[in-house]
Amino acid sequence: MVTAGARPTGVMPGGGYTAVIEVALEPNGSFRWTNLNIAAAGEVRGGIQRPAPFPALTSGFVATGWGSDNRCVYYADTDGAIIELRTDGSTWAYKNLTSRIGVPVAAWNSPFAIAGTRSKTMMLYYVEEDRQLVVMKARGTWSFMIKRRIPKVPAESPLAALQNARGRFVYFFNKNHHVIEVEGFGQPATRITDLTNFARLPPPSPLSGLAAVGWYNDHRRVYYADTDDSLIELGGFADERDTWWAQNLAGQGVRKLKDGSPLAVAPADRGLQGVAMCGQGSEPLWASFGSGWDTQEIYTTRKGTRPVAAANSSVACAVGADGRPWVSYVGEDNHLALWTGSESDWNWWDLTAELDLPAAAGEAPQGPLALVHTERGPRVYYLTDEPEF
Repeated sequence: MVTAGARPTGVMPGGGYTAVIEVALEPNGSFRWTNLNIAAAGEVRGGIQRPAPFPALTSGFVATGWGSDNRCVYYADTDGAIIELRTDGSTWAYKNLTSRIGVPVAAWNSPFAIAGTRSKTMMLYYVEEDRQLVVMKARGTWSFMIKRRIPKVPAESPLAALQNARGRFVYFFNKNHHVIEVEGFGQPATRITDLTNFARLPPPSPLSGLAAVGWYNDHRRVYYADTDDSLIELGGFADERDTWWAQNLAGQGVRKLKDGSPLAVAPADRGLQGVAMCGQGSEPLWASFGSGWDTQEIYTTRKGTRPVAAANSSVACAVGADGRPWVSYVGEDNHLALWTGSESDWNWWDLTAELDLPAAAGEAPQGPLALVHTERGPRVYYLTDEPEF
């Protein structure tokens, strides 16, 4: 169901508002898009519907999906409150987690990170107004923690998070541009590690993205760009090594990144499926590891026309049960793109043109984006400030 045609409460004809848009590919091969702020509207009285709180264009947002078609989206609203949109595959509903459980409001430009669901536990991370990291944990009910001894998260730092059988981890760059790992929640004491000092890492680009993925007992991988725009892979406590290690992937089949390139990783059942990023010519790339690292360009047509990513586009990726990767980004024409591999059998869609989508928000970065894959297929999320009523 597409929820265009319905004006939200309090918005006059011609008036604007911001919204989260979901674009879903169904098992029959058809696409549909939904304005989630309208779809999750709650009844106030007398049949009047109040939409879910409108997202702030200055903050990040994240999504997660599991099972047949369960999905959750998290963002900060225009007051900084933390909002959850949730569906079991049938109807959407929203919760204001700030008013419900007292979690602090987000900083105006807070990044968000989510570690997915493991052992029926979900972890959500963001930054509050004093730049302290907020760690939220959902296991039936929500709880949260703020520890002042965790270094503050600078305004320019992204967040990345993972879960494995050992525990839950979040990563960011501190004021000295070091990679910081925070492990755990509550008691026993949360562990904080300066990975740059511990593993003698090369310094990150001031505009670097950050991505992380975990699997098995204690596999951890973190990715960022160094000051030479090479992709750095940081591995921690994998089964075959009992320490941290790092390697520069430039020269191993991974191309140089655009300065400030966003990064996203797609986890597989047994490890890492690949990394989505932008190359030095703003071309969207998919880097994956088989017998070695390989970088694949994402083309629009079989004639080889390359879709250049917008200067401030994010990238998002996921992998289906069949092992096929999915990547989404915003092109320089402000159109939302979706690609799926592999190299020998791929497809590409200009979703904005095919579905007449509301435009990606122009005042905010053209990201953030989120992409999840449930048993029914991929779901892409973006922000718009031009929704249709």
